Amino acid sequence: MNERTLTLTHLTYAGSGRPDATLDFAPTFTLVCGDSNTGKSFIVDSIDYMLGGHTAPAIPHAEGYSQILLGLLLPDGSPLTLVRAPGSNNVHVHEADLRGLVHAAPDAVLSARRTKNRRDVSHHLLDRLGLADAYIRTNEAGNTEHLKLADLTHLAIVTDERMVDQTPPSQRVRGNAAKTAARSVMKLVLTGEDEPPASKVPNAAQRRIQRSKIALLDQLVIDLSAKQTTEENTDQLRARQARLAATLETVTASLREATEQQSLIAAERTKHTEAAEALAVRLGEVRDLLGRFAILQQQYESDLARLEMVGEAGSLLGYFRTGRCVFCGAEPEHQEPAHDDHETTHLHEAVTAEAVKTGALLADLRLTITDLGQQEQELLRRQERMRARGAELDRTIRTIEEQLLPAKGELDRVLAERSEIERNLEVLARIGELDEHRAELVAAGALPAKRADSLIPGRTVQVFDSVLQRVLERWNVPGTEHAGYDPYSGDVRAGGQARADHGRGVQALLRSAFSAALAEYCIDRRRPHLGFLVLDSPLVTYGQLSSEDGEDPAPEVNDSFYRHFLHSPGQTIIVENTPPPPDVVEQAHVVMFRRAGNGRHGFFPARPGLA
Repeated sequence: MNERTLTLTHLTYAGSGRPDATLDFAPTFTLVCGDSNTGKSFIVDSIDYMLGGHTAPAIPHAEGYSQILLGLLLPDGSPLTLVRAPGSNNVHVHEADLRGLVHAAPDAVLSARRTKNRRDVSHHLLDRLGLADAYIRTNEAGNTEHLKLADLTHLAIVTDERMVDQTPPSQRVRGNAAKTAARSVMKLVLTGEDEPPASKVPNAAQRRIQRSKIALLDQLVIDLSAKQTTEENTDQLRARQARLAATLETVTASLREATEQQSLIAAERTKHTEAAEALAVRLGEVRDLLGRFAILQQQYESDLARLEMVGEAGSLLGYFRTGRCVFCGAEPEHQEPAHDDHETTHLHEAVTAEAVKTGALLADLRLTITDLGQQEQELLRRQERMRARGAELDRTIRTIEEQLLPAKGELDRVLAERSEIERNLEVLARIGELDEHRAELVAAGALPAKRADSLIPGRTVQVFDSVLQRVLERWNVPGTEHAGYDPYSGDVRAGGQARADHGRGVQALLRSAFSAALAEYCIDRRRPHLGFLVLDSPLVTYGQLSSEDGEDPAPEVNDSFYRHFLHSPGQTIIVENTPPPPDVVEQAHVVMFRRAGNGRHGFFPARPGLA
């Protein structure tokens, strides 16, 4: 392995309930070609995103995938997997080759964006490449900063947008301000020499801006100071905050104990209320029975009185009335001697029997009424005791509530005081930050001596130009003789014209040739480079324009272009619409995407409802 290059091994999208979408990369040449709208450019954009890009690529097929995995081999040959959620700035680093949904704890969590403490993907990978301490110049005044991974990725990863963009190939963004940094990066990759570090110092115009910033900072400090409610400093506030914490713990413990007691009493009061309600129901039932039995007793007593009256009336009727028998209706001539006495005896026996039965029932009823009366009295006594106990529980609850009021008031006071302390601490911290920033602006106000320009030796540029020319000749691109790189404009020229003066198809090929030549130059000479090259649609525009002109040199360029990368150093990944010649298919790792028919339909597995 080259001790200063990386190798891409795979790109994987994983998500719960989704089939993994994976593409493996060969260590030498991988070609992904096929129909449009099958996810080819999405692959390149995803690689760029995983190496610190800011915009997550998005297509309908990617919905539901929660992790993006990019596998790499480090310069020493050990595996590394970067895991990033779409839209997240956090990148999980695993020192292993992972190719599915990851649940394991990462070996490191880094930021996708550059941070001051250098806990980011840029510093992590540059450190593995031995470039963590490399500096580049950022402006004509001689200011420097650490090399960023983005300073190298745009040279190695050419998306379809960058392929035909008018931005010079050596620059990450367009504009004169970026030329100095781009030239410094080119100096680093072509010569292996970085810039000596220098403090960032402003020029005259920048110093005027800094003075305005200082005035603004002073005003902000005044405004923040007006929001302070105390004269205490940070140490005094923190000491008072610690004392409040102890007080808060004491008050909270007291409240917790009283609240727990109140909860127990309230639970007992609830059970007591339920028991009192059940007692009242039972008392109502007893009183209802007593009422019913009193009516029945009156009925029995009335029956006995009537029976007594009937017995007496029968005797009277039997003795004082002559003639027809009042019992059987017989006429005197048909009555036997002592006929009235006999019938009166029968009546008396019947009345007596009924009276005995009714009297027995009445006696039982009176016993029952007496028992129910005793139950009623016992229930009334219990009810009175329960009322007393309920009143006692209510008084206890009110007493606890009265005890809680001062504690709650003390808690509110402590919390309010704590909030006030926190606000004052926040104001002081903000004032401290502004004072620190102001001090930095004041300290950076000295005008530095003029530093020598960052120049690339002419001999080095000539060697690189020869590599660039050789690449274009291998591709058989017409009209590109005398190709070379201009360190001042940052662009390339060929055929006596600047890149921008050529057609869009040739512009794309010149852009591809620049990155391909740079990779070959750096890898062969062990100069700083990522070690891989990723090109998105370098041929499609050239082929379309050639067909429109009526000429057909595109197939020759197409085949020569692909064959070149069979023997180029490092790793190359190309996505393109046009297919390669048969010999390239046999020797390279070729992945064909076809929207119809047999074979792989695209980067993502086919899902119902998505074309």
